[in-house]
Amino acid sequence: MSEQKQGSAQKILIAARDEFAEYGLAGARVDRIARRAEVNKAMIYYHYGSKDELYQAVIREHLGRIGEYAASQYANFTNIETLLANIAKYMHTMFCESRSFVPIFLREAASGGERIIREFNAALTDKGLTKVLRSFIDNGKAQGQFRDIDTVQAIVSFIGMNMFYILMSTTINAVWEIDNEEAFRAQRQKEVVDLFLYGLKKR
Repeated sequence: MSEQKQGSAQKILIAARDEFAEYGLAGARVDRIARRAEVNKAMIYYHYGSKDELYQAVIREHLGRIGEYAASQYANFTNIETLLANIAKYMHTMFCESRSFVPIFLREAASGGERIIREFNAALTDKGLTKVLRSFIDNGKAQGQFRDIDTVQAIVSFIGMNMFYILMSTTINAVWEIDNEEAFRAQRQKEVVDLFLYGLKKR
């Protein structure tokens, strides 16, 4: 694919993300996406085939970055705390920089989350992150360092601890009167890792 075509494909994804965030999949219009991206409508179908496939591509592009980043971090990692902290920081930064993805995520979760599940699974599993975390937790249990907890439950808890504030920040900030969201986000990345690792240890 030429640089010009790559550029138009990326512009379409960004425009589509904003359109889907505002109108949802049903209400989004390909002609509006084309105008937002400043491309010909036919270019959207050339790159993505249909509105539904474009919607899936928006989700894939966003969540896929988590897997790509994780893979770049754990290739030679020696410290699980650093690995988890880096992943937590990246997730918070990524969603903060692409806030328009949050309403897409929430709509998908409310409707059963099939598309989200598919792409999250690919992002975490295909790049080997779940294997690394499974190995770390299972080894810790075998060596008597960790409680005999369900490994999958633990991994899901780590992801959930990161995602909850990302998705619910507006409500949480109002309820708990958090005035400095940026500072709270920075602190939370460390707190999530500390809580997760401490929760694994034997009591």
